[in-house]
Amino acid sequence: MNRSSHSQGETSSPDSNEPSAAEAQRSSDGSNHDLTAELKRRIEESRLPANLKEQILAQLPPPEERERLFQELQEKGGLSSEQFLASLGLEVERHP
Repeated sequence: MNRSSHSQGETSSPDSNEPSAAEAQRSSDGSNHDLTAELKRRIEESRLPANLKEQILAQLPPPEERERLFQELQEKGGLSSEQFLASLGLEVERHP
């Protein structure tokens, strides 16, 4: 018995224009692989130089002090926007 939505000679398989699950997976894997390769090639553009990373880490307070500061921030509910900008060394413009 033929279904009315299929012309003669067609089987009940999915549309031939749609990729199978296996084909879709291969296509997806290929594009993911390409994207991953591109990201790995370009990662060096945004990576900090080792000496700069060491300088930044050396300026951080010791782990115990960082933990205390973090706990203090949590207890107080964080920083106001003005405090946050000031901590970044940015000037806060006051609007009347």
